This record gives sequence, C-alpha cells and structure tokens, in this order.
Amino acid sequence: MTTPRTDEDQSLKAALWAIALCGAVLTLGSPFVLGKGGVLGVALGSLIAALNLWALAKVVRALMNGAGLPWVLLGGVKLIALLAVVTVILKLEIAGLVPLAIGYGAMPLGIVFAQLGGGRNPARPLTTPDIAGGVDDDSRPQG
Repeated sequence: MTTPRTDEDQSLKAALWAIALCGAVLTLGSPFVLGKGGVLGVALGSLIAALNLWALAKVVRALMNGAGLPWVLLGGVKLIALLAVVTVILKLEIAGLVPLAIGYGAMPLGIVFAQLGGGRNPARPLTTPDIAGGVDDDSRPQG
C-alpha cells in the first residue's frame, strides 16, 4: 500500500473513508426506514457515490495539472457510465430510486464529516494576515 503524496490525497482518502462510514450507517439504518428491500439499494448508492467521487477526483486533478482533451473526454465517459449504471439498476429493478438516492447521500455527508473531522494538515498551522502596521481608513491609492 502506498502512502498519500499530497494534502489533496489525504483529503480524498479522508472523504472516501467518511463516505464509506456514512454509507455503512445509512445501510444499517435503512431496514428501519425502508424495510428489508431498501438495504441493497442504499448500499449500492453508497458504493456508487464513493466510486464517483474517486473518479471525479482523478479527472479534476488531471485537468488541474494541465492534461488536455483526453481527460475531458474521460470525464464525460464517467458521467455517462454513472447514468448508465443507475439506469441499469433501476430497469432491472435491483433497487428502487429512493434507496439509491439515500445511499448516494453518503457522498455529501461524508465530504462534510471529512472536512469537520480535521481535513487540515497539522504540519501547516492556521495563520492570520499580519496587520501590525495597521489598516488605513482610506483605501484609495496614496499618491
């Protein structure tokens, strides 16, 4: 197993773990709200959410690093694949729309919990701007 290389890798790893945990909690709670039939849908929705975030992070990172058209096309393929997987699950009646949506809700919940749970790098302390010289009342250029 390799160690994450950057703060972005650490943040992605934390978000994926948080999504997995939120998905597990939602899946475990789904029989009480949706009945036994909703468990598979919530679990699939959570899995789709985690895989979608992972793929999106890879595409965005490549685009931000100056990669060109192939990554844009891959992002489009990722979106089409996401829609195709959800369509197949719904058409084959493997799961219903509501359980899938609840499971997919693990992504925003996981991202929020990952950020609240200490997404900050402890080696990089929080700083405030140095305003020891004071702030002028007049913000117009002096001249």
